[in-house]
Amino acid sequence: MKSWEEFKDSVNEVSPDTEMAGSILRMMTVRLAATKSLDKRKFASIVTEGYYEVIKEGITALMAIGGYKTLSHEALVAYLKEFYNEFSEQEIRSIDQLRQLRNKIVYKGFFVQEDYIKRNEKLLEEIIGKMKRLIAKKL
Repeated sequence: MKSWEEFKDSVNEVSPDTEMAGSILRMMTVRLAATKSLDKRKFASIVTEGYYEVIKEGITALMAIGGYKTLSHEALVAYLKEFYNEFSEQEIRSIDQLRQLRNKIVYKGFFVQEDYIKRNEKLLEEIIGKMKRLIAKKL
């Protein structure tokens, strides 16, 4: 995983935007509910994508609050690692692995097995809960 410094060219400094972050926080809640409503056995890849999107949105909201914007998903993970020590190395690695898995799903048509969801759902939901609390606290 690249460091935050390696992404300086793909990150823009912008005015902090708590209004956008609040809207994203609401969308995270909606998207998480939709993701959890899906049949994990039949739609494991879609559920995996859903969890990734919620986490990506969470980091995007944190960046908006901090006055940054990027289109690079790798930069999002590097940002979280650099500025939010509330997330353990294991959590950061799990987010980055989820990012890579999502890319395989989207760009290669990869099918995730239900077992992935069973093994990782608790951790992903803990990460999402922590993000939501951090965003709400900063709003």
